[in-house]
Amino acid sequence: MMPRVLAVLTLAVLSTCGAAGLPPVPYRNSASSAPASAGGLRACVIGETLYLLDSAGRVRSLSYARLVPDNTLRVRQSYDRNGKLTGASVLWSGFAGPLLDVRGAFDGRGRLVKETGFRAKGMGTPLRSYLRAVPKGLKC
Repeated sequence: MMPRVLAVLTLAVLSTCGAAGLPPVPYRNSASSAPASAGGLRACVIGETLYLLDSAGRVRSLSYARLVPDNTLRVRQSYDRNGKLTGASVLWSGFAGPLLDVRGAFDGRGRLVKETGFRAKGMGTPLRSYLRAVPKGLKC
């Protein structure tokens, strides 16, 4: 009888939260908790920011997340071989549902040329305001 009760409780929790609805464990402040490499890129974690660097040490991707009990903000930025911003995505959800799910493409001068996705009513903050600068002389 007890295994059946446990199975029903587990099913109830998963159907309420959703197995994929649980937040992932954020990276810790040490490089040992980040993946060593991905797709030929080397991972480096400084503070709450994850950097992916190519073999020449250039930042190709930067991502960070703000996780609090009632909302989550995830930002990912991508760069070309010359260190120019090429794309960004911002995913922000609150206790009432999604607020932002936006992707942007940037030209060689860093200007936003295309934005796609969803913005909740009142969420008119420019995409660039969510981006972080790549630190000069990043050492990982």
